[in-house]
Amino acid sequence: MDASNQTQLLLCALRHFGIAVEQRKDKEFLLPGEVQITIESDGAFQLHRDGQTLGRFSDVVRLCTTVQEKAMLKKQ
Repeated sequence: MDASNQTQLLLCALRHFGIAVEQRKDKEFLLPGEVQITIESDGAFQLHRDGQTLGRFSDVVRLCTTVQEKAMLKKQ
């Protein structure tokens, strides 16, 4: 899947899970709580918090549920 499709897929999934995007720059998405998601060149999603890599995901649903399960986002 090309990067633009991955971007749209990620944005749709984040919206579905009620996860806000505070800032977006190309393939980088900043979420509340210093959480960042980066779309890699192969289409995988890299999850970071405070500069540390927390995981690499090919499944956007698993990525979003991981963000929620780990309570990485502050209550909005």
